[in-house]
Amino acid sequence: MTTDRLRAVLPPLTAVAFLLVASPAVDLIGAILPPRPAEVSWRFGAFGLLTNALVTPILGLAIMQIVAILLEQWKTARRLTYLNLILAVVVLLGLGLFVLDYIQLRHAVTGSSRAAYDAAAIKALLVAVLELGVLVWLVVSGFQNFGGVPGSGKKRRRRVGLVVQTPDQEAS
Repeated sequence: MTTDRLRAVLPPLTAVAFLLVASPAVDLIGAILPPRPAEVSWRFGAFGLLTNALVTPILGLAIMQIVAILLEQWKTARRLTYLNLILAVVVLLGLGLFVLDYIQLRHAVTGSSRAAYDAAAIKALLVAVLELGVLVWLVVSGFQNFGGVPGSGKKRRRRVGLVVQTPDQEAS
C-alpha cells in the first residue's frame, strides 16, 4: 500500500504525533493538580482547560491512526480507535457535568464578571462539541478501516491491486 519512501518517513511522523499528544497532556496535568473534584469551580475550570488542551492531542491521535492504517498495522489502528472512543465518551460525559456546573456556578458570579464567565463557558462548550464531532468521526473512520467491531461478523477486506510501472517511472 505504501512506497518505500513513504515507509521511511512514517515512523518519525509517529514520534511527532506522540509529542503532540504528550506535551499538552503534561501541561494539563500540571494545571489541574491537585485534583479537587468535589469543588464545582475546580471541575468547571478543569473542563475548560481540558477542552483547550485537547485540540493538539486529537491531531496527534489522528496522525497516529493514519500512519497505522498506511502501514497496515491493524492492531494499532484498532487500539487508537478504541482510545478515541474512550476520549469521546469522556468528553460527552464531561459536557453534561460542565453544563450542570455552569448552571450551579452562574448564580455565584455577579456584575461585570458574568459576561466573561458566560463567554468562557460558551467557548469551552463549543470547542468540546467540535472535539466530540471529530473524535466520533475518527472512531467511525477507524472502525471502517479495520473492518468493524471484533466479533461483529465483519471481516477486514484486503485491498489487492496490480502495480504497473511504465518505463518513464523507472528512471525516477
